[in-house]
Amino acid sequence: MKDLNSSSSPLPPIAGVVQTAPTIEWHRTSDDLQLACRTWKGKVGFPVIVYLHGIEGHSQWFENTASVLNHLGMTVYAPDRRGSGLNPRDRGNLSSYKTYLADIEVFLRKVSFDHLGHSLIVLGNCWGAKAASLICQSDYKPTSGQELNLPIAGLVLCSPGIYTKIDYGMGTKFQIAYSSFVDSGRNRKWPIPLEIEMLTNNPTFQGYLKRDNLRLTEATASFFVESFKLGKLAEKASPSIEMPLLVLQAGSDMIVDVDKLQGWYAKAKSTTKDLRIFPDASHTLDFDSTWFKEYAHVLSEWILAQCPVVT
Repeated sequence: MKDLNSSSSPLPPIAGVVQTAPTIEWHRTSDDLQLACRTWKGKVGFPVIVYLHGIEGHSQWFENTASVLNHLGMTVYAPDRRGSGLNPRDRGNLSSYKTYLADIEVFLRKVSFDHLGHSLIVLGNCWGAKAASLICQSDYKPTSGQELNLPIAGLVLCSPGIYTKIDYGMGTKFQIAYSSFVDSGRNRKWPIPLEIEMLTNNPTFQGYLKRDNLRLTEATASFFVESFKLGKLAEKASPSIEMPLLVLQAGSDMIVDVDKLQGWYAKAKSTTKDLRIFPDASHTLDFDSTWFKEYAHVLSEWILAQCPVVT
């Protein structure tokens, strides 16, 4: 098992970005598990963003972008998914996609309570976009059975992994599916079929990812089966999305199927929606030195437009 205490080296800075160090908070889930969250506290009255990271990633990957938003006054919460990031228990495992959704529901309720009167933005990156799109459906039914009734003012998806080009072969899929039905096989781990070069073409960040002890490189059979279920639900979610929607997509993405994503976006019922494609950018826009400045500008301006500052 990786030494999570030594974690990774500091996230490399992006030119022009003054990094703001987050605080590490621990939040309790409905099943009494403590999950880590990187937090950047902003100014009273400014929007509050909840960031959901991707399959291999964790909250530190968002640090440069969060710093930009935080310098503009916004509060950013970036929780690490159970079994990933700073959370050592059951690393790489997910027993049920509903458990993941329940974690988000509890977290959003707490953030909303802590920031009464403030607007929330849910931001889903890559794999995290699956859950973000489900949570933000107008007809979403919470796992707890209790209505969320949250002041979510908008949904942002960054290189959303709702449709992907990367997959296992049929033989491996069969082995994973079979393992998931056998008690002794549910926790068998399989390599996540991604390469560092797919995540970014920036040599500095490629080096960071190679040294990153918190990066998740394998997951259990149970995780992949539950991820499949979550993905199928996310594929059908866009007709039920009515809130303001912003999709930020890398133009040279080796992971996301951009054509299918555009079809998904077209079905969203949001009266305010925007799709921005950044030419030649690789999958992780937070690591792209060429397009980062424009990406962060579009993101911050859109959020402030949807969430006027509360006086």
